[in-house]
Amino acid sequence: MSIFRRSRVLAVLALALAGSAAAVAPPVSAAPAPIPVQVLSLTDLHGYLSETENLTIAGPSGSLAVGGAGYLKAHLDRLRAGQPNSFLIGSGDQFSGWPDYTQAFANEPTIEVLNALGLDFDVAGNHEFDREFPFLRRMMSGACYGKPGFDTCFPDSTGKPFHGTDYAYHAANVVDPKTKQPALAPYWVTSVPNPAGGSVKVGFIGLGFPGTPTETLSITGSGYEFQALVGAANRAAAELDAQGVKSIVVSMHEGGQQDGLFNDCKNPSGPIFDAARAMSPSIDAILGGHWHTAFNCSIPDPEGTPRPVLEASNHGRVLGEVNLSIDPATGDVIRSATTSANHAVTKNVTPDPAIQKMVKYWTDRWTARQGEPLATIDRDLDFSTTAESRTGNFVADLYRSAAAGKSAGAAEFALVPADLGVDVIAAGLNYAPGTNANDRPGRVLYGEAWPVAGISPITTLSLRGSTIDAVLEQQWLPPAYGCRRSSSLAVSGNVRYTYDEGKPVGQRVDPAKVLIDGKPLDANRTYRVATSAAMPLHGTQYGYPGFEQFDRLVRAPKMGQEVFLNHLRTNPAIKAPALGRVTAIPGTPPPVDGPFGPLVLLPQEEMTATATSEGNAANKAAGALDGKCSTLWHSAWSPYAPLPQSITLDLGRSREIEALVYTPRQDAAVPNGRISSYDVQVSEDGTTFTSATTGSWDGSVDAKIARLPDGTTARYVRLVGLEGGAGYAAAAELNIALSQGS
Repeated sequence: MSIFRRSRVLAVLALALAGSAAAVAPPVSAAPAPIPVQVLSLTDLHGYLSETENLTIAGPSGSLAVGGAGYLKAHLDRLRAGQPNSFLIGSGDQFSGWPDYTQAFANEPTIEVLNALGLDFDVAGNHEFDREFPFLRRMMSGACYGKPGFDTCFPDSTGKPFHGTDYAYHAANVVDPKTKQPALAPYWVTSVPNPAGGSVKVGFIGLGFPGTPTETLSITGSGYEFQALVGAANRAAAELDAQGVKSIVVSMHEGGQQDGLFNDCKNPSGPIFDAARAMSPSIDAILGGHWHTAFNCSIPDPEGTPRPVLEASNHGRVLGEVNLSIDPATGDVIRSATTSANHAVTKNVTPDPAIQKMVKYWTDRWTARQGEPLATIDRDLDFSTTAESRTGNFVADLYRSAAAGKSAGAAEFALVPADLGVDVIAAGLNYAPGTNANDRPGRVLYGEAWPVAGISPITTLSLRGSTIDAVLEQQWLPPAYGCRRSSSLAVSGNVRYTYDEGKPVGQRVDPAKVLIDGKPLDANRTYRVATSAAMPLHGTQYGYPGFEQFDRLVRAPKMGQEVFLNHLRTNPAIKAPALGRVTAIPGTPPPVDGPFGPLVLLPQEEMTATATSEGNAANKAAGALDGKCSTLWHSAWSPYAPLPQSITLDLGRSREIEALVYTPRQDAAVPNGRISSYDVQVSEDGTTFTSATTGSWDGSVDAKIARLPDGTTARYVRLVGLEGGAGYAAAAELNIALSQGS
């Protein structure tokens, strides 16, 4: 609660009383000084512990090398120095990330480091639910699951067993619908010494990401209700106020963006700012996360009094700091004395040696684990994204087996997309001939098996037979759409299907030739189908919209990767499955004009792309020229790069051009970057560009076209995003249509 306005009223009263006071007043003792409370913010670490990750962040004088848990601890020590009341507060997604050296050990390395950093409080973000709610519980409690030492409960850097977090996870807006109570503690209350005697309470409210159930890797399947931010925060703040807690901080796994550097607040926008303007004035500071952005803002509360709203980037690049001053008489925060800042975790300090040793222990363990023999195979497990493969068949069989039990979904068969990379299937396994007793013929090392099956959870859906037929047809995309696909859906061993390459797209699969347990597919029957969790949530993005027409979703809740690794561990002699589940009838399909009429598309492999801004390594300009709707070019969000932003195609040589075909990002739930207002420019030398056409597109996921004036000739074509969803520019695919006969 702010006492800024109250202090002004008291000051006026004091002046009035002073005029009528006696000339000689009794001595008055000096009022106790305000109580300083430092709140340090860490968010979206995602297990990025090593200082070798080559992380950077834009600073006032250029790019800064940042990150690494050892440097994070050094900066924490520097900021904490001389601060008697300091708290390290998380805003979610600290674990369950991407570095193999943390993921391979059930994220336990991240928890050991966070404990050593002295984390006091964290929020359950979306990634904390990657393996369902029980996994988050075991991260707090230290309970083992699976085989200790293989799946979980690895000895830490001191040789002691994993004991869980030294702090708790909070979310006031994650509610169990059965009890109507928060599934996690909604807030944490602590105390700081009061020089006037006793102590003063400080409350920290946690808020999870409301969109958690619709995140690709975060289907909870648990039935928990993820409520809106403002209502949950205000209820929790009212409870704290009733308990006599007057100094309140909110930490949420939701964020926003701004146009400046990490300590700026230029044109802020996004959910955290909308929430900050509506949350109870009892709340004195708001910390954010999830967006992997950085800002340091002061946003007025509903009564007009500013309060800090801050996000501290991601992967340990930045530490946020809010300094509160608490009135010892009232326990209220003096808003006018509050300060805030973001601090880059630079490498110009001496890293903490104990943390460095801890991280090295885990990275060394990962190196050693990659060389451990896991099983043998009797031949190559070949892999293809466009045709039936032994790896695809093997993974599909594992999906069906993992989801066959009633509690896991009662799957009758599996349909597993083979072209989604690390989410589902990323590689095959080669047969190793073996050279000595320690290198057996066909041996498979842990490191070789690690990337084969993906990290997406196994999910079982109810799908109508007619929908399954449609999904099988969606292995191919129509021409001129912008994305190419001649894909393969892997099926479990009890399924057979045939397709005719000579038939038009959408008519290649005969339902009578789709056999499940030897019986033809029944268009009117409902089947229980095991697949990747990515499919029911973002099937449209990946080119399989039929998967989104589901009912009765149940998550296994195991990930494909852990099922695959455990199968190799428990079945050390693996026999590769045979081919023959999918039969292709060769043929040449009839020509089809596509949605824009007859177009002659320049092969994308003849072009290269550059962009004025790129989000990260996964969102570079080349992602718009790879023929895949699941990848994309995206302008930068950290630091945010405001529009206009552009992507330039080099066509290799000067060509006569009819049109540019633009395919926006396909995940229907995320419109960020879908260009709505554009300028298509052309150039012969790549330096001087002229505008060829401008216009606007609707916000749908459908491919768009920008036709150029007759006779337009150029080597370079630039698409400028003038306006786009959430202020970004993105493209799933770009194609150039050449003039007919050119």
